[in-house]
Parts: sequence; structure tokens; C-alpha cells
Amino acid sequence: MAIVPSGTPVEPINKGLLNMIERLPSGIPGLDEVMEGGFPTPSVILLLGDPGTGKTTFAMQSLFFGAKSGEPVIYMTGVAEPIFMIKKFMSAFTFYEEKLVEGGRVQFWDLGTSIATMGPKKALDAITEIVKETRASRVIIDPLPLAQLFSSPVDYRKYLYEFLTALRNLQVLVIIVGEEGDAGARNLEAYMVDAVVILTLKTLDNPLIFKNFIRIAKMRGTNHTRDVMSVELTEDGMSVFRME
Repeated sequence: MAIVPSGTPVEPINKGLLNMIERLPSGIPGLDEVMEGGFPTPSVILLLGDPGTGKTTFAMQSLFFGAKSGEPVIYMTGVAEPIFMIKKFMSAFTFYEEKLVEGGRVQFWDLGTSIATMGPKKALDAITEIVKETRASRVIIDPLPLAQLFSSPVDYRKYLYEFLTALRNLQVLVIIVGEEGDAGARNLEAYMVDAVVILTLKTLDNPLIFKNFIRIAKMRGTNHTRDVMSVELTEDGMSVFRME
């Protein structure tokens, strides 16, 4: 199976609509070419994948790409690794620049602790305030620690609607990181977000060798490829290639 760079843009269905939609480059080489130039903004992107598929790398690479372009950006950690551990692991990539963190262009916020201490509703108010104060254009939530706080699926659905609406109203690009295997909450979130990007590990010719892949399952307002694409992970981060 030959792998070639994703260099051919997908022909838009409605060029008038295309010109009306603002976009932010993903910062992932090879990805923008297959979704009409970048992520529509404002929008909420759900990034799914099992452990080891590169979700945090994808999110952080996009975040630092924006910061290097002059955008204020925020990384909100949920209930996963501590912030200092995330910084430590990400510093192995060339896209990570500590000076952007020290200068305040890239900010980190412990969302999980805020939700645990303030509750979901007050935490949402805090999120909107910090985004307004920083004038952030990109926000990463890794992961979204909400479903387990609600005993009723109906209550969670109502709050999730309020949560996502508030984020869209801030006119930012939001990438929410989640585990693909968490079917219950993920199905609801995938239905309510604007886009779903899925990272996977699969075997090709050799059943003992796993390789990284990506596909865009859904993206509103964008004519995108439905093909599974190959992912290469190096010290420079993630790159996407079409397969032929």
C-alpha cells in the first residue's frame, strides 16, 4: 500500500458557503488539505481515540501552532495526568516552546479540580471568564470530566448542551479529547459537537505491527474526506498522509 502526502484539496460543494466560514489551521501537516483549509471556527471538535493513538499530541501540537501564530491559547486538563507531567512529556516534541508558556501565550488550567471544588455550573462560569480575559482563540479540554457527575442522562444532556453552547458563543475553536471506547457518553457528545475526529491503531500486512491512522467522521460546514489516512509521529509531532 503506497502512502503519498495529502496534497489535493477536496472540492467544496458550495463555494459561497465556504467563503463565509472562518477557519483556523489545524497545525497538523496534511490535515487542512482534506477539510477545506482548516477547522471551522467557532466550533467544538471531539477528538476520539484509544490510549496511545496520539490524542494529546494532536491537541497540543494544534495549540502551540496557534500560539506561535500569535493566538492566546488555553489547555484545560480534566482528570488525567497532572499538568507538570503533560508539560514534561510534550517538551520532547519540537513544537513545544516553554517560552510561550512563561510569556502567558499558552496557559494551563486544572479543569478537573475546578469542577470538583466548584461544581459543574460554577466551573462553566469560570471557563467562560478565563477565555474572555485571555481572549483565547483555541481551547483544549483533555478530557471532559462531566458525564460521571450526573446521575441522570437527561440532566447530563441538558448541561452538555448548555456547556457546548457557551463555548461556541465565545467564538473559539474547542478541541475536546475523549476515549473512543467510552461508548455511552461519547455517543451523546459526538451527536452534539460540530466535528468528530478519530485516531486509531491498526495492523496492515503484519498482524504484529500496529500503525497510526486518522479519519474525520463528521465536520459541519465542511466538505471533507471520508477516507482513513495514515499518521506519522516523529519528534516534530504528527503528520497526516493519504493512502493509495
